[in-house]
Amino acid sequence: MSAPPAPVSNEDDPLDNGGYAEYTWDDFVEKLKEMSGLKSWPEVERVRYVSQEDWPTEQAQCLSTLGFPTSVESDGSFTTKSTEGQQEALAEASYTCEVQYPMDLKYSQAPTRTQLRIFYGYYRDTLIPCLQDYGVETGSLPSEETFVEGTASGSASWTPYDAMNLETVDTAEMNQKCPSSPPSEILYGN
Repeated sequence: MSAPPAPVSNEDDPLDNGGYAEYTWDDFVEKLKEMSGLKSWPEVERVRYVSQEDWPTEQAQCLSTLGFPTSVESDGSFTTKSTEGQQEALAEASYTCEVQYPMDLKYSQAPTRTQLRIFYGYYRDTLIPCLQDYGVETGSLPSEETFVEGTASGSASWTPYDAMNLETVDTAEMNQKCPSSPPSEILYGN
């Protein structure tokens, strides 16, 4: 295996993202409103952005504080307990927590070509060998330029999972052994 790629610097050209528009706070809130299923939304102020790694814990703590006991699972998902008839109250609590402690919007931006090259190196040097050691077929890795340009344009994106039959695999165990993306400190420089 080769050395991990260098972290993305703040000098990475933010416009070099395949032509995608920037994902803004207003975009986030609008999408959250659509997904909430609510007809009206409480006035909520953002407390702070959180990292991908901290997001499940922050959401679980917030939901628990609002009366919905929530625990974080080993795979990063979380389970919330509610009783029958609490669906709307839970939807409102979920909306509130996601607005108060949203994942930093940098994780929602279209990847830059520099980040796509980091993904390519991670797939080639770490993820594909791990998945193959796990006993799954990953298909043929395209050239780096084909991967980067196909993914940036949206015309031919590729992942090691494309050729996989995920119904025959314990995906939670596989993802724990073989994380699907490079560490965020390398990908985002944090």
